[in-house]
Amino acid sequence: MDRDRRVRIYDAHSWTGISLGLFLFVVCFTGSVAMFHNELMSWEDPNRRIALSDAPVSGDELMRTWAAEYPLEDIEFISLWYPTDREPYFQGRLTIHQDEGGDLFKQRRWNSQSGELLPDRESGLSTWLLGIHRDLMWPDVLGGRTIGRGLVGIAGIIMLLSIVTGIITHRKILREFFTFRRTRTVRLKWKDAHNVLGTWTLPFSIMIAFSGAWLGIVALLLPITGALVFKGDTAKLIEIVAPGPGGRTGEAMSPISFDELALRRHPESGKKLAGVFVTNWGDSAARYQLSYYPDGELKYYEVEQLDASGETVPLVGTLAPMASSRVVASLSPLHYGTYGGLALKYLYFALGIGLSVMVALGNMVWIERRWHSAEGQQSPAFYARLSKLTVGVCMGVVLATVAVFYADPFYRGDEEGRLAYVGWAYFAAWFLVILAAFRFENSYRSMRLFMALTGIGLLGLPLVSAFVGGAAPWTLVDQGHYAAPLTDLTFLVLGALTLWVTVRLPRERLEQLGRRASRKARLEQEAPATG
Repeated sequence: MDRDRRVRIYDAHSWTGISLGLFLFVVCFTGSVAMFHNELMSWEDPNRRIALSDAPVSGDELMRTWAAEYPLEDIEFISLWYPTDREPYFQGRLTIHQDEGGDLFKQRRWNSQSGELLPDRESGLSTWLLGIHRDLMWPDVLGGRTIGRGLVGIAGIIMLLSIVTGIITHRKILREFFTFRRTRTVRLKWKDAHNVLGTWTLPFSIMIAFSGAWLGIVALLLPITGALVFKGDTAKLIEIVAPGPGGRTGEAMSPISFDELALRRHPESGKKLAGVFVTNWGDSAARYQLSYYPDGELKYYEVEQLDASGETVPLVGTLAPMASSRVVASLSPLHYGTYGGLALKYLYFALGIGLSVMVALGNMVWIERRWHSAEGQQSPAFYARLSKLTVGVCMGVVLATVAVFYADPFYRGDEEGRLAYVGWAYFAAWFLVILAAFRFENSYRSMRLFMALTGIGLLGLPLVSAFVGGAAPWTLVDQGHYAAPLTDLTFLVLGALTLWVTVRLPRERLEQLGRRASRKARLEQEAPATG
């Protein structure tokens, strides 16, 4: 490849990073946290720490009693999820058709030992942290979360473009596996760290970018396809891709007992049943969709479908066992690391944080190269503001994530307002960090401060968990609950590592000429902007 073409590709790589790097950092960092959605639900909700009964009460009786409160013909669907170590209770869901239009969704949880109705708990920090990554919690007034998910998918495409251009421009990519010049200038150290992290995380980055792009773009293409092919009738497109069971016949038929279904195993794999989803409940046209645990496979659930008499019904649409549907179904668990246990999630987390740091360092290298060399076409004040913005946005999303772990447990309002409260706390913390970053003249010192606050905040979270949850981690371990204690241990380790990194960060820009010369050079460079 000739030099001019390589320079153009390098410029494309650089400008892609600096123009959209902060957005990529937000998506990558929030994705690293979102993988622990289920574990965080156990940390935030004390009702997930109750004892799991060896002889649970009748889930069928609980669901029938609840469903009897509504006319049978108004029940759109009914589902029951059985108790597990992670969710030690029965969880039922109903969707009720309303005459004035729309459907009313309801859910309940019952103690598996006594059948006692557990307090309502609406979506909180775990749902927010998953949603902010998956669809940016995009507001309905701006198009809803389908638009947000599409934007995240576009971020995956941008990341793929950045990866491809980065591979092309780095001719010595194998050497960069271990190249880190610790005694050189700040820019060279950041550049080496950017290259090393990019090289080591390359297979992971490609997988995450591709799967994230697919998951996001599909959500965006669905209404577009409906508009182009079916003249805006998206419901018709969904009916073709994922056909429903049809309507009621009006012929009553006794539902299959949820207790009998709980004893069922998958006819081929022998996997344990997780939950049952029923449409046309109590009618001869009823369909029972049974979801079995995947046990390490690249899918969320193994699915089987029964008719009203309990006979197996062939799967159709996206549930059909075709190669294409299996590939599509594998992308979501592959992206979120749900197929290999907690150890795999920790590996994903480490790689995701490395990817986030790589993106941030790429921005800082671009700024440093132009701020402190003749290459920059803007004033030093411009690059100083860009540096502060990078620190504020990146550390803002980190501290905002820590902040909601403190905000959610102390919420005392109506459960319907919990998610909105968490969202306001998240964006308020993020905004305050960005504002503080611009108040500091020295970005190195503001970075150290934000890192220190992050570390201290992480170390304090186990105390919040013990105080709000009412049980110490060792007590929960004795009771057989491990998700919340492991989360607390993770907080302690991450807090200690963050403080260790904070101590090693410089307070100002140090170069080979030493602290005094570096400070003098910095003052000389900043003089035109202040004078």
